[in-house]
Amino acid sequence: MTVYPKGKELIDKFLDSIEQNVLFEMRTNDDGVVLHFAFNGQKYAVYFKCVSYAGNPYPQNTTRAQLPQRPEFDRVEGDERFLFLGYDVGNDLFVCWDPIKVRARLNKKSYVSFFCRQNVQDSVEEGRIVEAQLTNGDVYVLFKRCDTARFLEMIEVHFPQLENDAPSVNDPSTDNDSNGPEGENISDAELIGILSDINNDPIVKTFVDQLIAQGKRPMQIMSECCNTFSSTYNGMLFKEWADAINKYISNRSH
Repeated sequence: MTVYPKGKELIDKFLDSIEQNVLFEMRTNDDGVVLHFAFNGQKYAVYFKCVSYAGNPYPQNTTRAQLPQRPEFDRVEGDERFLFLGYDVGNDLFVCWDPIKVRARLNKKSYVSFFCRQNVQDSVEEGRIVEAQLTNGDVYVLFKRCDTARFLEMIEVHFPQLENDAPSVNDPSTDNDSNGPEGENISDAELIGILSDINNDPIVKTFVDQLIAQGKRPMQIMSECCNTFSSTYNGMLFKEWADAINKYISNRSH
């Protein structure tokens, strides 16, 4: 029989996946109900609930997590992004629904159901962020618990309505070379699992060129590379891909 963790247990599972990340900053844990933290300078408030079969009369493949009314939701700050994360016990993954739509439904009803699909949950692999869509057009995103930081790094790619609050990926302060020892040229050095120059890998270069030709935005290209080459370059998260791709695009334009 499946045991579904609740409240603080779910918060602890989430924290175990991310609290050692340098971009993570713990803020408060509201009575073990809502977790408040910052990631890469952006504030978040998160409520967790397990995902399970929606029950009759829904098809067996339909799962859901239910968002209840809670007084703690009234204490969510205006500059916090509110995330409703469903947890799939069997697959050890989280499901995130559209933060804008979730926030608009807070404390509107006793329970609000957010749906997903079991076959999609079963298809998620470590190192890949999966975006899916319900028949009503609602988008939800799934990711293994170990990929929580990766998801937060690219959350605006999947929910572009949040992008106005995101830091610019073209900020020159993110240039890889500026982090090297003073006076040392590291532009031709490649660490294991790191690709600092797109030109150094013809396969990646061709892939990026194709996405540029398709009119993809830089953040979409970064997301695609993150997913497609996560095994080959396992030392790169979203920021590293941002550095390499911004540098490549900038050089192409000269």
